[in-house]
Amino acid sequence: MSPLKRLLPLCLTVPLAFTGCGDAATTSSSAGSSNQGGKTELNVMIMAEASGDQTEQQVWEETARSYMEKHPNVDIKLQLQNFGGVEQHRAWITTQLLGGTAPDVFTTRYIWDQEDLKKGLLVDLTPYYSKKQPNLGDKSWEEIFPKSMLQRLMGDNKTFASVPTSVDSVRVLYNKDLFAKAGIQNIPKTWNEFLEAQEKLKGIGVTPFGFPNTKPGDYSYSWSVRILTEELIAGQYEKMDVNKSGFIEMNEYVRAVDQGIVDITKPPYRDVFPIIKNWSKYWPKGYNGIDFATSSDMFLRGEVAMVMRTSGQSKPLYESKARKFEMAAFPLPYLTKDNHPDAISKLMEIGGVPAGNLAIPKSIKPEKLDAAVDFMAYVTSAKIQGTHAEKLYRTPATSTAELPEQLKGFMFVGDPMKLNIYGGEVDKNVTENNQKLGQLYLEGSMQLDNYLNELKKIMLAGVQQKKEENKWNAENNYGLK
Repeated sequence: MSPLKRLLPLCLTVPLAFTGCGDAATTSSSAGSSNQGGKTELNVMIMAEASGDQTEQQVWEETARSYMEKHPNVDIKLQLQNFGGVEQHRAWITTQLLGGTAPDVFTTRYIWDQEDLKKGLLVDLTPYYSKKQPNLGDKSWEEIFPKSMLQRLMGDNKTFASVPTSVDSVRVLYNKDLFAKAGIQNIPKTWNEFLEAQEKLKGIGVTPFGFPNTKPGDYSYSWSVRILTEELIAGQYEKMDVNKSGFIEMNEYVRAVDQGIVDITKPPYRDVFPIIKNWSKYWPKGYNGIDFATSSDMFLRGEVAMVMRTSGQSKPLYESKARKFEMAAFPLPYLTKDNHPDAISKLMEIGGVPAGNLAIPKSIKPEKLDAAVDFMAYVTSAKIQGTHAEKLYRTPATSTAELPEQLKGFMFVGDPMKLNIYGGEVDKNVTENNQKLGQLYLEGSMQLDNYLNELKKIMLAGVQQKKEENKWNAENNYGLK
């Protein structure tokens, strides 16, 4: 057994080397001299999607080895860690950053990075985003990341705090055998077709949709609310996009909420929730007590015909030996005028959400910084992005890598959502409380008016905080030019 494998699954330590060429050669040479000719040691923590996933371990070993071959002057101590949930991951990051013990490079989430940057806990990566790097084919991150992703990553002050290594695109995974048994010949595209398909599945004694909803980290409720809301309010984008960038930026969101252009207690925003509540009749009994892992097990056993997953989350299902049926993916069907007069009758994609983001703590030793940035650039190179897509089912974050066959069902086919008011990158308190209050609404213990009034208070409080932090107000047009 190799020394590498003896250290897995929780921790992987690999000697790596760091050299450079062009601009990188100057910075790495500087780092080397500060180490008096010795190796630069980088501690890197990568969050593993699943505990004990041997493929993930092997792929990151390969990534480490290939970097080692190219760069003989950096030792990377690589740790793979599964946290078991979003909340646990966040707690770990907070503890490490506040304690000054965070690894030199670590996996965070883009909904947290700007918050930590504002607190002075992360390195500001903004200067590096415009810098051409050898690992990127002498291009910069600004050039290889799609514009929609850059918009999501950018903070209030046009800052970047992390680098994504993949993209989360959301799809419905379905049991092809159960669809055939129920007589569903065509994949549903519209919401009414979707409901009709679920009625047919229910008719053969199958629970149509596995919808976990114990906590925000079960995702399905947040995804559904965000997608369907966007399909009803897309006609209002023009009122919000003041600078005509094609996206609703943070100060434009603050302006829209502050001036009542966005009011979730009024139509069409409020109308999404009854649509979802009506859909819940096709979910398992006790769905508020079913978590993400349990819904996966139910899907694999054929107890539910569909679940929602990102490309990375689909990997355990595609590769499970417990699965005895064919499966495939399709986008969540879209609302039409038959469902709501404001529906734009086309799919709005929640896809394009940055994932696997790598960040650098402010506490990093100066002589390590250039090596840390170079390693992140290597992970986002076309070659490594392609390898991770092929072997880990991770949709590439960059526009330079090809999409493998198994991810073709996750290709973007709709329009990207532009407002995303329930997204964690906008206000994580709104995201979390939307799911928690939504539980009460779905089970009938909270009326819709109470639900949305409470959520609006939280949204307004978040907007007020952003106004104070950035000194935005109506008089200065919320910082908009």
